[in-house]
Amino acid sequence: MISAKRKKSVLPHGINYHPYEIKRGNGSGVHPLALETESKVIRATAVAEVANMLKKNNYEPDLILAHPGWGEAMFLADVWPHCPQLHYFEFFYQSPGTDTDFPDRYSLPQTWQEKARGRMKNAAVLLNLQAMSWGLTPTKFQQSTIPLWAKERTSVIHDGINTGWASPDQNSSIMLSNGKYLTSKDEIISFVNRSFEPYRGIHIFIDSLKIVLRERPNAQVLMVGEDTPKVSYGAHRQDGKGWLTHLKEEIGDQIDWSRVHAIGKVEHTLLREIYRITSVHVYLTYPFVLSWSMLEAMSCGALIIGSATSPVQEVINHGENGILVDFHSPDKLAEEIINALEKPKDYLQMRKNARSTIKDKYELRASIVKQMSLIDAVANKAIG
Repeated sequence: MISAKRKKSVLPHGINYHPYEIKRGNGSGVHPLALETESKVIRATAVAEVANMLKKNNYEPDLILAHPGWGEAMFLADVWPHCPQLHYFEFFYQSPGTDTDFPDRYSLPQTWQEKARGRMKNAAVLLNLQAMSWGLTPTKFQQSTIPLWAKERTSVIHDGINTGWASPDQNSSIMLSNGKYLTSKDEIISFVNRSFEPYRGIHIFIDSLKIVLRERPNAQVLMVGEDTPKVSYGAHRQDGKGWLTHLKEEIGDQIDWSRVHAIGKVEHTLLREIYRITSVHVYLTYPFVLSWSMLEAMSCGALIIGSATSPVQEVINHGENGILVDFHSPDKLAEEIINALEKPKDYLQMRKNARSTIKDKYELRASIVKQMSLIDAVANKAIG
């Protein structure tokens, strides 16, 4: 394995690990639109140097497995030109019907400069799509963004959800830092983002709470994620504030914030307990990469109220295994949340169907079997 430096203690037993070392940073005077490309070239060069050292020691791989998103694999075909490559593909930028042309009050204006930035983000992506023998991507939505000539040699296999671990348990409970004890008998609304941001609908969710918390005086809101200006997706805030802080200041006392519990990043086991006890799990997103959190919540039997955007619609059929609402309608979102809190028994079958969906289509063991079959096919040059 060639990767950036990491602790050997976190590596699986038996891995032959070769770290690469970045020997320089970005040069001064590089055009801003070329900075990301230069960063990827720097990483790719460092990886190629390690690969070339291995080649000089007579190492010839049977297959190269790579995540090309950070550029590392870009020159491996120049070191081992006859070795097949299987790439894990995540996203092709500026594709129609995705995040860049999604209308939202916080969407970045699509000036020519912003479009050019997206085009340059694809520069390394295109080089890797050309170099790969075959591709692997988790969802049909992500595959749909790939140029046609590469889409035809890209398989859709999800990473998989461990449904044995992510499972329902009505006896679960959590204790908040203020000493409040919550169980599945409470009215709980959960919302999970790695970092709170418009790409994942933080503003729509908070707007809906103006109505929900007024109508449901016993409801409690659990928000998991970081309130930081440096978001995972989209533009970072320039005022040093996280989106939740900004929205709190903007909305003021229209919401009873004592019932909104922003608990930061949590251990995976605690996240599972939240999925198990939640009455409603809200998942909103621009047309972008689908979060594992929604699938894990479904596997735990949570009721999902999600945005009617392409990545979510691929998994959720409205009224069967979840509820879909217009991303832009906090009022409709509030209405559906209130309905679910008022009549929880009406949604029991939907919750069961949600878990069945994950077990039938996203089970980890089945995904691994499919992935291993694909790996064998590419390594043996049966495809590609």
